Amino acid sequence: MTKRGLIPNLASCLVLTGCVGINWSFLEPRRESDTESNQLEGTTQDITASLAYRDTVARFARFQGMRKMRVRGYGLVVGLGDRGSAQCPPQLRRTLIQDMHKQPEFQRVGAGQATPEQLIDSPDTTVVMVQGDIPAAAAEGARFDLYVQALPGSQTISLEGGRLRPCQLRIYRDVSVDASVPGKPLATAEGPIFRNPFGDREDAATSANAQQGVVIGGGTTLEARRVRLVMSRPSYRQTMAIARRINSRFKGTKVAEAESPSYIRLHVPQEYRDDPGHFLALVRHLYVPDRTGFAEQRARALAKEVLEDNACYEDIALAWEGIGRPALPTISKLYGHASKAVSFYAARTGVRLDHHLAVPALARHACDPAGQMRLPAIEALGRARGSLGLLRPLRRLLDDPDPRIRVAAYEALHRRNDKTITSWRIGDDNFILDKVPFGHENLIYAKRSGDRRIAILGDGVRCERPIFYNDPGGQFILNAEEDDATLTVLRRTPQDGIVSPPIPVDCEVDALLAMLGNRPERHENGEVGGLGVDYSALVEALHELCRLQAINAKFMLEQETTIELFGPLARPGRPESEL
Repeated sequence: MTKRGLIPNLASCLVLTGCVGINWSFLEPRRESDTESNQLEGTTQDITASLAYRDTVARFARFQGMRKMRVRGYGLVVGLGDRGSAQCPPQLRRTLIQDMHKQPEFQRVGAGQATPEQLIDSPDTTVVMVQGDIPAAAAEGARFDLYVQALPGSQTISLEGGRLRPCQLRIYRDVSVDASVPGKPLATAEGPIFRNPFGDREDAATSANAQQGVVIGGGTTLEARRVRLVMSRPSYRQTMAIARRINSRFKGTKVAEAESPSYIRLHVPQEYRDDPGHFLALVRHLYVPDRTGFAEQRARALAKEVLEDNACYEDIALAWEGIGRPALPTISKLYGHASKAVSFYAARTGVRLDHHLAVPALARHACDPAGQMRLPAIEALGRARGSLGLLRPLRRLLDDPDPRIRVAAYEALHRRNDKTITSWRIGDDNFILDKVPFGHENLIYAKRSGDRRIAILGDGVRCERPIFYNDPGGQFILNAEEDDATLTVLRRTPQDGIVSPPIPVDCEVDALLAMLGNRPERHENGEVGGLGVDYSALVEALHELCRLQAINAKFMLEQETTIELFGPLARPGRPESEL
């Protein structure tokens, strides 16, 4: 596949091989507006009459480059045992072989090393389509989730336990019914396949296709996404004034560059790398005038407006935050206001501006059992850049009766690298295991987007005997009688179907996960150090064992998943994104 040369559409390749009646929606990008969305603006209300809009950057310019960038490509999934397929259209096969020969491992000749041709022909592998959405304003090296699917008409049985080999993702421009022009590589793709372990159940909210899966955090951007401000009326004087205002607010780096009378190029500061949406929202709400006394006067005027019915709370709070520390004398008077909405948005702004008096006020919202702002308050405490005694209220929430609050507090503490969380990397890149020794009720939480991570919240989380569990995917069996001192695991490898001898494992869940999830190895003393069970199978096992009360904990799975976010997709008339 050349960088700019015409290549046949996959549709044409598959029709030639006899595959008809195919649903091609997977291949096409979802269309989105290129301008900022209401979610970025923070409200669906008309704010043009608000002081949070008047004189701000949003009054003079709009964003360009705000839609998600759909990238796609084709790769090879390995590690499927006999559940893969050698089927692949000839043109795509030639392209994959050429790309694989360029990879370092195939440039080193070694005894017993499989060639790209042998790998593609093996039942242990299958060719898949890969796609993902690069978020707006994503930095170079940003990670994003990927969706993979076996080729239409493929005889692949299942992607479970597989791993996507390195491949590149691009934007493709259709120039005719039978040909596309591939763009330059914009991201790389690689990693273990995660299949929804509950989609095949009759009571599941969503169904799972064995030929589909997700590579959690498997995409990596090769360059930063471009974001620009487009002036409503071209004016070099105005673009220079706005660029100066933005650079004065975000000191230490050149954030804004006036490229022309119509465009201002934006660079996301390092401190906002993990939250570019917040940065862009702040830019929109920055006041352009910089005359003496303007900021303090506008902060006081906003304090009056926020008390009105149907006030634009989010926009007012962002305008305060854009003003910065000169707004603190005004907003600090609202931390204890009788209106919970006014109190919350004022306190959140104070915390974002590193004001120590705002922390207790925001913590009250996070800890209020009847409050409506608990989750956003916890997130704000977790994302605050200062210390300010933020850890104490978050740790206290790890013992909350509501498991959603406990998980939100754990995520906030994880984001802050709290030393009370002990972390292990299991199986190189299989998943991260976190242990949090807080909470009167044990809880196990598993993520399925962003990163592969399992958290054990509580003390003494262990398997209760007697116990018997047979993994539905056939990877392992877990067994123990009531008076057994340890658990016994039998491991079946998907590549050759060989069943291991019985392996003793400690009853503590963290020890069990480490043994099951670590890469297969045997220590010098003969003890087994890991069994290489994949993340999907472990998540399903934890769910089932907790449901059967074979583990003395409740189980909670992250709600949002990449599978649910993709499609249905409409056929494009132009490429996925130009920015």
